[in-house]
Amino acid sequence: MHEHIKQRLDQIISNLTQLPSLPDIVSRIINMVNDPNVDFNLVASEISKDQAITANILKLCNSAYFSKGKEIASLDRAIVTLGLKEVKDMIVVATTKQVLDKTIMGYDLAKGELWKHNLAVAMLSKQIALDKKKKAAADIVFTGGIIHDVGKTVLALFVANTFKDILNYTIENQVSFNEAEREIMGYNHQEIGKKVLQKWKFPEVLQDVVEFHHTPSLAPEVNREVVSIVHVANAICLMAGVGIGGDGLYQELSQYAIEKTGLTESEIEKYYSNVPELLNQMKNIM
Repeated sequence: MHEHIKQRLDQIISNLTQLPSLPDIVSRIINMVNDPNVDFNLVASEISKDQAITANILKLCNSAYFSKGKEIASLDRAIVTLGLKEVKDMIVVATTKQVLDKTIMGYDLAKGELWKHNLAVAMLSKQIALDKKKKAAADIVFTGGIIHDVGKTVLALFVANTFKDILNYTIENQVSFNEAEREIMGYNHQEIGKKVLQKWKFPEVLQDVVEFHHTPSLAPEVNREVVSIVHVANAICLMAGVGIGGDGLYQELSQYAIEKTGLTESEIEKYYSNVPELLNQMKNIM
């Protein structure tokens, strides 16, 4: 283990100001939407406090992916027409892009590639949930898909400095890249990602998605299904070459996750073959 790197990461974790930030409104809206008794007007009032986010929502709700065929010109109309959860998804898209749309050096991801990958995973996760009649999980896995790799934005520089060591450990010990990350640096990107979500005050279910998206069988039982959906979507997108970086060839599709989601081999193949269409849908919201 590179002890000096672990010490530096310990310092970053203990000093929350060094971790990526989101506007406080994001966590407030996510937690409000999780309340089945929330007042629509209260949510609209909270969102409207941030003019930039409001403008982004109006732009996104008229995009091909989110639109339901009717032009929407106000926040109230967006909530009534699309629903609170769709509006919440748009807030997540609008605000996380600034964190994820950057060059991720250590993982050999050019600017925009991590954002593209996470967005694809989010959309595919949501589609899998809806296809499997898991409507209640659809917006959770969408948000989870968007932020599942946020830890890479923190680890990128450290991975760049230790990439050869991580890769050698992966090959010599026949383990996954993220297992090797932890052995070499003391942390993997999932653990760092969870720290970021704790700073953002995101719900525990989303913290579990980030922490266990490579190891769904280890997630708390109550959240294993949503973690498994994001895991499968992530694996399919990597197999299709969407946002595949230096670690992409060293990830595995968990048999546990396949069984937990109830996906058949033919369904997985169908999702894989539909990735080009998914990328086409993404164009006007990237």
